[in-house]
Order: sequence, then structure tokens, then C-alpha cells
Amino acid sequence: MDMKIIIGACMVVLCVWLLYSCNDKIEVKQDYDFALSSWHLQSEIKNGEEVEIRLTLRRQGDFLGAEYYLGYIQMEGNGEVYDSEGTFLVNRELCELREISGLDVSDPSAQVFTLFYRALSDKKSVVKFVIEDNFHQHRELEISFSNDTQKEE
Repeated sequence: MDMKIIIGACMVVLCVWLLYSCNDKIEVKQDYDFALSSWHLQSEIKNGEEVEIRLTLRRQGDFLGAEYYLGYIQMEGNGEVYDSEGTFLVNRELCELREISGLDVSDPSAQVFTLFYRALSDKKSVVKFVIEDNFHQHRELEISFSNDTQKEE
């Protein structure tokens, strides 16, 4: 008889625990962390020379509603940034990442794309790339090129 009381009490405790542990609110994570990186780049550039910049957006999660915006800031020197179809990015303005030609989205956690930078001066070039998502998280990647004509002077 004592065994039936113990089993009954355990069942009541288990039922109460199950009822309180159930939560009908589903939490959906949308704002996953991300990073922007580049492959190895040359360290020097001449006036008028073009450099290929291969960039990777690495995401820690995949939310279908996530949107990314890319821009750049010319910190030093003078130059221009454009994609593989020759579409120029505007300094200090964001554009949708999905509009960059050649964007490889085959791996949702590592989207790869190529931009080109052309130096338009004989000075050191420093370019800061900025990527932002629609949850207002942003990351920056600074790339610099020395000018080999500065060494000759």
C-alpha cells in the first residue's frame, strides 16, 4: 500500500513539473553574429593599379529574413571600388549585398564575393569596408595599401 502512495505522489509531481516546464512561446533567433574577412592581399599599389579583393561574409546562423548591406569609406588616399560587372560602389553609402555581382550564396554561412579597388593617387590607400545587417549589427574591415612610388622618393 505504501508503494502505491509513493508511485502516486511521484506521478503527481511529474505531472506538475511537466505542466510548468512547458512553454508555448517559441523563441526564434534572427540576429546571428557575423564577420567580414578578406583573402590575402598585396601590400603595395601604384596609381591606376587595380587590386582584386576577395571578401567572405561568415554568419554564425542562417535566418532567411536577414539582409546585409555593404559599403566602404576611403580613409586615406583616393580610389574607387567596384564589382566584377564594373558597378561602382559609392563612398560612404550602403548597398544591398545581394546586388553585388558574383555573390556566391551556395553556402549560407559563408557568402563570398569579389570587389576591385583602383588607386587614383600616389598616396597610401586605406579603405574601410562596412557590412551591416537589418538588425543594425555592423562589422568593419580595414584594408591598406602602401604606394611603392613613395619608397622611391
